[in-house]
Amino acid sequence: MRKWIEIAGVVAALIVAFLVVNLIHFQFFRVYVVLYSCLLDALIASLIVLPAYWFLRRAKGGLATTEFTLAALVGNLAIIIYAIMGPTVIDRSLSIYIVEKLADRGGHISEAALHDVFVKEYMPEYHLLDVRLTEQLSSGTAVIKDGCIILTPRGAFIANTMKVYRKLFLPKKRVLMGQVTDELTDPFRNRTPQVDVTCPTK
Repeated sequence: MRKWIEIAGVVAALIVAFLVVNLIHFQFFRVYVVLYSCLLDALIASLIVLPAYWFLRRAKGGLATTEFTLAALVGNLAIIIYAIMGPTVIDRSLSIYIVEKLADRGGHISEAALHDVFVKEYMPEYHLLDVRLTEQLSSGTAVIKDGCIILTPRGAFIANTMKVYRKLFLPKKRVLMGQVTDELTDPFRNRTPQVDVTCPTK
């Protein structure tokens, strides 16, 4: 029983250290990609907590190596789940925005106006293009050269992987506003380009 309490203590210490590091990071330092920053904070928390425990408790008969490793893995897994389900989802979620916008507009919005709200308010309020393009540049999936956004080999690999994933693993009978469709398994299918995206020439 004492071993499990000690494992829980290591997990809790990792989570608390992460939350403190993450709060300081997000309040006072530059953040390019929310998820990557959370993973960096998890690493920093691990470098603070795990060596400290190892040196302080091993001499007093603390957890065995396998138990210590288990505690470290569980703690970091909990942190990763939080990072994905917490700040990353809030940063990216249109669903959460709709709820927040309904609250901001007194609890109701005309369904006919929702498209304009998304284009004219959501995109500028959340700096959507700036945020997402910064993520792609930081992730190395795209570069900007001479006024042109260019897909990198890494970006092409991810795009091709996602195309296969959509076709195989996304629902083919998705209900969207009462209609059953498989359009989201291939969103660019049968789409006519509406915008000229030709890169500028010198």
